[in-house]
Amino acid sequence: MLVLFCIECCTNLHDLSIDSILFDMNPVREIIYPTPGYSFCIQYFDDRRLHFNWHYHEDIELVLIKNGEGQAHIGDLVKHYKAPAGFLLGPSLPHGLLSIGSLQGWIIQFQEKHIKYPNAPSEFINILNVIGESKKGLSFSSPAIVDCLPLMENLNSSNGLDKWLWLLKVLNVLSQDKNRELCSLLPHNQEVLTDRFEQAITQIFNEIDKTYNLEEVSRKVGMKVSSFCKTFKKRYGLSFIEYIHSIRINNAKKLLIQTKFYIDDICYESGFNNVSFFNRKFKEVTGLTPSEYRKRYREA
Repeated sequence: MLVLFCIECCTNLHDLSIDSILFDMNPVREIIYPTPGYSFCIQYFDDRRLHFNWHYHEDIELVLIKNGEGQAHIGDLVKHYKAPAGFLLGPSLPHGLLSIGSLQGWIIQFQEKHIKYPNAPSEFINILNVIGESKKGLSFSSPAIVDCLPLMENLNSSNGLDKWLWLLKVLNVLSQDKNRELCSLLPHNQEVLTDRFEQAITQIFNEIDKTYNLEEVSRKVGMKVSSFCKTFKKRYGLSFIEYIHSIRINNAKKLLIQTKFYIDDICYESGFNNVSFFNRKFKEVTGLTPSEYRKRYREA
């Protein structure tokens, strides 16, 4: 089993290289066992702390936070969340949530085949759409989560088939959230990419410490720089430079939380080549300096 370096169990990290830490940041595969008597797993947590656990599983995971706040690592995204908040995480998507203090909410895990199957009723179309989008992770708006909370209370108190029907109602409400957002820019479902554009972007993600320029990347996909920029912006909603900075900042966030390495080292390991620029960009994105960010989440 791969070793995850949680804050609570970090010892002798100063004796390890950054490369070894990054190697052990590979997600651990988890097996989900259904709640006895049901086809899916239901966890209600009240006054519970979540510690970072970088993992993936074959089941879809619905996370609804009623009270509390913390940080969500989903694919290549690291973001702060505050209740009411909710996420839908597709099969094989690496993720990990930690809390600042305690949380109140639900985690429900269910198999895709129980929702998405041949000849599914046409009434399922909205739910099927969000299930498809969940492969990159979905974050839902606060109003949508507020609408779901009474339904989740009903799910809590129901039994048998009614519990499954309440879950479908929750998914239906979430499927109509016009303000839902994709979490991860890159696919993480282990499928083979045949699109040259996607292959090039995946290579950038895997070699984020390398210096890239627009001419080089455009040449990799056989496009002119102007065409590449337009296509990139359309696909990912960010410019190429914004994307690179986003990935590198997210990588730095993980290292700040999971290791005890010096901030200068994290700067260079994340792909930045100037500490002052890294500090400025990090605060611009997070509202905190790297030192402040590390202190806040280590004390969570």
